[in-house]
Amino acid sequence: VSVFLLPALAFAQSQEDFQVVKTQGSESFVIPYTASNRNEQDPLVYTFDQPKQSSWIVAIQNNMSYIPREGVRTIIKIQEPAPSEKFIELGIYGDESKRYWVAANTPEVGYARLYDSENGWSPEQPISVAYTANTGLTVTNGQRIVVDRLDLGSFAVASIAVYGNDKNSTLANAYAGDIAFQVLF
Repeated sequence: VSVFLLPALAFAQSQEDFQVVKTQGSESFVIPYTASNRNEQDPLVYTFDQPKQSSWIVAIQNNMSYIPREGVRTIIKIQEPAPSEKFIELGIYGDESKRYWVAANTPEVGYARLYDSENGWSPEQPISVAYTANTGLTVTNGQRIVVDRLDLGSFAVASIAVYGNDKNSTLANAYAGDIAFQVLF
């Protein structure tokens, strides 16, 4: 019986399952590795009580243990409140390539990949995504700035979605660990 129940329980995450710490001006939470094994139609989503306006920084520490095969990854989507189409997306690959990409979606331009590189992220240092109304979007890979002062207009963070599989894929990407987020606003 446990062989049949364990896979179902692994995906049974709710907002209460996050390890959350809230203070004035910051919010930290941890998303379990099982989020990386989810499908893009059913991501694990952390929703803020109130959208973070005008200036914010998201620091991301990827502590996942990935399955040793090509193409394993975690996708992080930083989203505005619905019905906005704006989002910032990070692709973090856990295979030997350490591929890392940053994309943005806006109603004016659509979806655009802004940065894409092999050996593009560092597991030793946090990745950061920062936005201010005056300077725009800046993204690091844990070692250096890869997107600098991109004008997205206004951007309010309402939620962060995490998944790893495309529409038709159900393969596991990670088997242990978590991703820790610290949001300063």
